[in-house]
Amino acid sequence: MKHWIHSVSRKLVGAVLALAVMAALPTGWLYDLWAGTGTEQGQESGAGVELIRRQEDIEAFFLSQAPVTVPGGELRACPLARLRDVGQEGVHARSRHGVRRSVYVSEYVTADYPFPTWQRLLQGAIGGFYNRYYLMELGDNSWLCVYFDDYLTLTGTEEYPVGYVRYTTTEERRMLNQMAEDTDVSSAYVLDMYRHGKVSWMLDAALRFSVLVVGIVLVTTVQRNWKGERDAE
Repeated sequence: MKHWIHSVSRKLVGAVLALAVMAALPTGWLYDLWAGTGTEQGQESGAGVELIRRQEDIEAFFLSQAPVTVPGGELRACPLARLRDVGQEGVHARSRHGVRRSVYVSEYVTADYPFPTWQRLLQGAIGGFYNRYYLMELGDNSWLCVYFDDYLTLTGTEEYPVGYVRYTTTEERRMLNQMAEDTDVSSAYVLDMYRHGKVSWMLDAALRFSVLVVGIVLVTTVQRNWKGERDAE
């Protein structure tokens, strides 16, 4: 019985570790260590970067394509997430034991609105490869759709990266039209503060796999030592 419990617990810990590392572990902060300061998308804001404080400023910043950021405010999670590396989108096939399997990776992951808790958790479970969208409250009590590497919501930040206002995509506009029914937000614009191209999903997956292997070795070693101490008693 003890051996069965030990075996099941080891498999359960391994499964949870694999899911956390391969799908949910945020690694974006690693690639931002060398982003620097300036006016480029995703950098820390430097001289010449302006702040968006009111909804009426958004269109002007879009037309001028000026580098901007936001001073920070209340965040509201949106029922939409997008791949960090859009090159991952598409059909991925592999063969195992002579059986060919394929999986389709979508650029966007949508959820219902209002945002159910279980779908919020599901988006979090795949947060290693997807960034969520958020609404941020501006100084005039209106809201702006923002997109950034959302590890910042875990680590916390007082300064958001540099971004540029752009038109929304079809998926973004559909989501914002739903939210605009009870929120003062424009469905035409999004402030994109994500440094696109900073990460390759294949290299990131390799990094995650390396971390997973190290984690499994450590867990296995700890469990073996614990079992040895229990048997010696």
